[in-house]
Amino acid sequence: MSDVLEQARARGITRLCHLTKSANLSHILETRQIRPVATLQTAADAFRPADTQRLDGALEFTFLSVEYPNTWYLAQAASRDRHFQDWVVLTLDVDLLATSGARFCPYNSARDRSAGARLGADGFNAMFAPTVTGKVTLRRESGHPSWWPTDDQAEIQIPGIIPLSAVRSVIVRDEKQAELEHFRHAQFGMAVLLPPLVVAPMLFDKYVLSRSVRSGNRPPESPYIPRTTLAE
Repeated sequence: MSDVLEQARARGITRLCHLTKSANLSHILETRQIRPVATLQTAADAFRPADTQRLDGALEFTFLSVEYPNTWYLAQAASRDRHFQDWVVLTLDVDLLATSGARFCPYNSARDRSAGARLGADGFNAMFAPTVTGKVTLRRESGHPSWWPTDDQAEIQIPGIIPLSAVRSVIVRDEKQAELEHFRHAQFGMAVLLPPLVVAPMLFDKYVLSRSVRSGNRPPESPYIPRTTLAE
């Protein structure tokens, strides 16, 4: 077991998260891969970038967060594309932390084009420092859980392609979106590839999520059961 993975488990970290537009989910299922932008730009497949600016300067990496999504980033990215407002959160196996070349940034790396991203245990531990200065200076106050970074926007940068097999679930905003995702992918014969759907409205509200996790409270998540299953 890598030092980073061992320390993550000791902190109680159970998963990683990746935000993407709902419109990209079919592409991920079809290719059975989460691909970094650098790979997508050279492929024939059409894709809709989650972030049209990419000020982080790390196009060969896929960006993940610890335990819960970076909803502050989501609010900014969603405001740039009014035509596609549905997003999903992919939860991923924590073992990805052991990926060779994985980098860790204690704040949103768009601030300095990933200059603060570091490798190994030192980089990982920097996300949990007593004080982190990104856009603002943040501190770990009393009650701050060991599994949550000091800055809500701390990032994990995974190089290369992430296989679909690493995805554990797909979190959506509400029951209506869950029904739509299941119906859409069933129509194209991809329901069997779709990881379990989970409904968790709080994960899409930056203020509510931040207050909850910074005080150590995990927001409720409800598994979605397709109507076809209920009728059987």
